[in-house]
Amino acid sequence: MSMRNKYSKIVLLLWVTIILAVAGISLLFVNKFQTQEINNAPTSTQTIKPSEPTITSSPLPPTSTPLPENPTSIPPSSTPEKDQPQIIGTSVAGRPLQVYRFGNGPEEKMIVAGIHGGYEWNTIVLADEMIGYLENHPGVVPTGQTLFILRALNPDGYERSRGFGGRANENNVDINRNFPSKWQVEWPRAGCWDYIPITGGTHAASEPETQALMAFINSHDIQALISYHSAALGIFPGGQPPDQGSLSLAESLAAVTDYPYPPIDAGCAFTGQFVDWASDQGIPAVDIELTNHQDSDFEENLAVLSVFLDWSYPQD
Repeated sequence: MSMRNKYSKIVLLLWVTIILAVAGISLLFVNKFQTQEINNAPTSTQTIKPSEPTITSSPLPPTSTPLPENPTSIPPSSTPEKDQPQIIGTSVAGRPLQVYRFGNGPEEKMIVAGIHGGYEWNTIVLADEMIGYLENHPGVVPTGQTLFILRALNPDGYERSRGFGGRANENNVDINRNFPSKWQVEWPRAGCWDYIPITGGTHAASEPETQALMAFINSHDIQALISYHSAALGIFPGGQPPDQGSLSLAESLAAVTDYPYPPIDAGCAFTGQFVDWASDQGIPAVDIELTNHQDSDFEENLAVLSVFLDWSYPQD
């Protein structure tokens, strides 16, 4: 063999050896990489740590019973409705006739205001002041007594006008000419209130306000009564002629006021009056006329209230 051929075989062998070595090294790297991927891949038995929860608002799942709009852990307790005022009827226009009650005794007395509505609106102011006073001083009404206050017998007139136009009810009836006591379809106007046309009703007790007050009084044992008016004529005892109980009550109240007594006689013929009807039922009753058409005379009538609650008259 020639020397040249011998060296050629040696070079070829070296190249084959080098190629095989490189191939082996490459194979080792590939195997190692694949092994690492397999080892790092998750398996069915591997525990994966959960990420921190994210709180988001989501609708509540549907339920068979709707949830309240403002659920609370403890439902609020019910508040009993106030039993004041008592509604004893309605006016022609449907306004309530409101009576406030103070005390729970068997001896019953009553105060009525606003029979001439807005024309005598200060009597309603006085009634409201008395109601507020008695609510804040419940001990004023003696044990064994009940006091009723009807704050406005003519709410329609009160809402209509604070002048002449507020005297009548919605039917243009003077309620204090509508009671079944010497009622007349027409009466002499001389000496009487006669600023605008007004009637006594189509018949006695034709008006719902009159009927409601009569029914209330007939359903109770009212033993004394005051009806407030304005203005200036004084204190009028009920009855024509006045009964002895009404005279006694009028004299007792006059003793603690500056209101005229005996009252000023303007020459008016009174028909269908509330206090006269009360007198016919055996109830001592008086009209008290406030000093004017603006002031309530509250302080003076606190004294009246005190005497009225203390007053009594022998019953037959």
